[in-house]
Formats: sequence, C-alpha cells, structure tokens
Amino acid sequence: MADQNTSIVNNDNLLQSYFEKRAMATLHEATWFYQIAEKYPLPKGAGQQITFNGWRSLAAASTTLDEVSANSSVSLSSRKVNKTIASYGRSIKFTEMLELTSILPVEPGALRELEHSAALTVDNMVQLAVFKNVLAQVGQNASTQGSILSAFLSAKASSFCANTGTTGNGRQFGFPVVFGTSAARLSAVTSPSAGNASISARLGPIAIRKAVARLSRLNVKPLADGSYAGVAHPNAISTMLGNSDYKAWLTGYVEGPKETMYKHQVAKVHNVKLIASSNVPRSVGAAANGKKNNLTFICGMGALGVTELDGGVKMIMHRPGSQSISDAYEQYSTLAFKLRGVAAALNPSCGVIVITSEGVGEGVY
Repeated sequence: MADQNTSIVNNDNLLQSYFEKRAMATLHEATWFYQIAEKYPLPKGAGQQITFNGWRSLAAASTTLDEVSANSSVSLSSRKVNKTIASYGRSIKFTEMLELTSILPVEPGALRELEHSAALTVDNMVQLAVFKNVLAQVGQNASTQGSILSAFLSAKASSFCANTGTTGNGRQFGFPVVFGTSAARLSAVTSPSAGNASISARLGPIAIRKAVARLSRLNVKPLADGSYAGVAHPNAISTMLGNSDYKAWLTGYVEGPKETMYKHQVAKVHNVKLIASSNVPRSVGAAANGKKNNLTFICGMGALGVTELDGGVKMIMHRPGSQSISDAYEQYSTLAFKLRGVAAALNPSCGVIVITSEGVGEGVY
C-alpha cells in the first residue's frame, strides 16, 4: 500500500483564509466635459427652465455713405437656447450586519464610489448636449458602443448636427461632425481592418487640423489658456500615437516630445490640448461594419454651458433612528446622491466632433 500524505489538499478544513484589510485599487474614469463647460448656477425660485440669450453678429457695411444721406438701417437680432432642468440620482442600501462584519469599512467605501458615480453622471449630463440627447448612448453607458452611430452609417458629415445638419436623421448630435479622411460618408471612415485604416482616417494632425480650420474659420476663440480643448478616448489617443503622420509632425514641428504639467493631457496638436478620458463615447460593432470608431470633441470658448439647481450634487445619508417606521428593526442604512441640472450647446459653431477610425489593433476592446 502506497504512503499517504496528510497535506493541505486532504486536510483543507484546518486552513483559514486571510483577508487583507487594505482595499485594492478601484479604477475610475476621468471626467472632463464638465470642466470645459461654462457654469451657470440657477438660483432657487427661478423656475425649471433656463434660457440662454446672445446677440447675432452684424456684417460689415455693404455701401458707402453719401454726403447728405445715410444708408438703410439693419436689424439687430438675437438668438436663444432654452433647456429644462432634469433630475438624476443613484442610491446604495447596506445592512447593519454588513457594517458589523465586513473586513472593509462600508460607509467610506460606499461614499467614495457614489461620489464617482455622481461625477460620471454629471459628465454624461454634459455629453447629452455634445453627442446624442439619449442617456443610454453617452459615456460608456449600456448601449453607447452599439448604438451611438448606428443610424449614421451612410450619413455625410454635414448631416449629423441637429442645429446645422442638412438632413433630418433622428437623434442628431449637438455639434457638427468632421471626418479626418476625405471620405463623403461615415461608412468609408472605417477600413475593412482597423489596423489598415488610412493615416487621415485615424486621429492625428490631419483630422485635428480640419477641426481647427473649422473653428478658426468661424472665429471661435480658444479657451482662457490660449488653446482649444479636445477630449478623446484613450484608444483614440493610442491610435494617434501610432499614426506615422503624428510622429513626423512631432519631430518636425515641435522639436521632439515634451513633458506636460497638465494631468491627463496627452499631447498638443495644432493648438488643441488633447485630454484623455475613457468615458468618451466610442462605437463598436454594427455602426461601422463591425469595426471601431472614436468620437473626439474639440471646442473653444462659448461652446458649452451647464447649469445647476440648488448647488449641484447633493449627498444624502440616512441612518436608522427612532423615527424610522419602514425599518422597524433598524437593519439597514441608505446612501444616495441627487443632482439637478442641464447642459446646452450654446453655440454649435464653437465645437466640433471628430469621428476617426480606431487603429489600436485587433483584439483590443
């Protein structure tokens, strides 16, 4: 009879599991759309809607003045954008038993994660004004990747924007769209293989130059730091870093790579500071023949406005007490956030969405 071992395998009931009391890192998306928008607090008692007003520009004089007579007067006109405040919120319910027995402290952990959920919610709220006004199709929400471009596969760049679009596609975008490539329709932006997308179809100096050309042609001023801002998905940034045209531009125009003092800023191309966030929408699947497209928002001053009612985000904590009648045994606590606000495309000419092919490579999701 062969020897038998008494080991950790056949006597594992003697072994305990050690639980490390330090929490592992939680990966959080960067949120930038709120930062680049202009803030307009809405005071209490001012109603549920907010209307933004602005003057329309006057053209230069078209005739000369005679010595004794004047040319005809012209009308000074204005424009307005009206938006309705919406409410958002999310809550967590955790039991007293969990708090008494959990290795990790429940309340601070729940608060931290709920705060990040609130930041994402605000970011997505602003994106409703930039991209589609569909909450499920902004940021990295449930149907964004499969649906954000699904109705636009055969559309021309000129048809995307609800304000300036040439066709009446449903659920249009808040800002105009440009393609880096010279293709007429979105279906041609993505090549049969993402790794073989053309240089101009990928994010890089060509696509960014076209976006800046549009902003400059329409007299859009840069932001307060003197540059335009671009918010891009990390996969779009990675595609650009592998773009041979970007590499040539980097060494030929800016004398090689340089460090930046701005957190999450990856590069500056044609006076556009590109900031990375994984909460930027991207399209994967049927929207582009099964391939992947990135949507990068580039804007200057006056593009976006966001308003908040009653101070913005409010964190709400409820502990069981003597007045609780729905929890007679004081079994659980609740933690929630609530926010009321709305974002608006104040001037569609002041921003542009650059749609490019994602060329990180197959097997990257």
